[in-house]
Amino acid sequence: MEMRIFDSHVHIFNSKIIGNVIRRTDLVRALCLEIENIENRLRPSALIEQLQEAKVIGALMLPTADVYKLAKVNRDCIDTADRSPGLYAAGTLHPDFDDIEGELSHLSRSSVRVIKLCSFSQKFSPGNSKTHKMFERIQSFNGTQKIPFSVVLDTLTLADRYFGTDPDHTTTPQALMDLVRRFPGIKFIGAHMGGLGAPFEELSRCLEPMPNFYLDTSNAAHTLTEGQFVQMLRRHGSEHILFGTDWPWFLHKSEIGLISDRMDAAGFTLAEKKAVFSGNIEAILGI
Repeated sequence: MEMRIFDSHVHIFNSKIIGNVIRRTDLVRALCLEIENIENRLRPSALIEQLQEAKVIGALMLPTADVYKLAKVNRDCIDTADRSPGLYAAGTLHPDFDDIEGELSHLSRSSVRVIKLCSFSQKFSPGNSKTHKMFERIQSFNGTQKIPFSVVLDTLTLADRYFGTDPDHTTTPQALMDLVRRFPGIKFIGAHMGGLGAPFEELSRCLEPMPNFYLDTSNAAHTLTEGQFVQMLRRHGSEHILFGTDWPWFLHKSEIGLISDRMDAAGFTLAEKKAVFSGNIEAILGI
């Protein structure tokens, strides 16, 4: 039977965002980003073409925005998904947004099931009281939903070094784990295997398997050694790993092969690989 593949971590970036990253050549090297011809990968149509070529059945778009553009960005992402076969919209929130419950209701009515947060670019601390209040509202809202919201947190631990952001705004592995424990009514997804650029010792010490805790594979197989990545797979288990590419930074065919090889090295069965490649994210999305 052919393996179903669903990409749980893609972006539709504009040229300004891309330029802001690729100017930081040390960061590009540290993350092993594939920037050749990346200007041709900035449109939804380019993503759809890539998905079809690699026989990927769907992809989850992860937007973020500041508090002022949040509502528009959410609606634009939903509109893009509605017009693009195979694309699914996540939404975003911000602790300073003045109508979190109203935005959650709008996202739910629009069949959005995932919220993406990037604390360093959105400029909020993952551990302060206002942020906790936002998560309390999400958790409370989840109690009323048949398909609750899950939350993806960006985990670029190098953000302050390369972008000059406030270190307090970084979602470190420890900050991520604190939220997982504090809000058991929310499924948390640690992007990039929970700490992009973090020392492996820190990932091992801070990130514990939990019923409401997931990791996505995006980028991490390029920054962790094979042995480290395999250790993470085995520790957290196939039911809590999601396949993601971090498109447009990485391409689907090569990422599918790379993650498949890592799962083979971890001793995953065919059923376990199917869970990582599509089953887990489809369950989160209610597909």
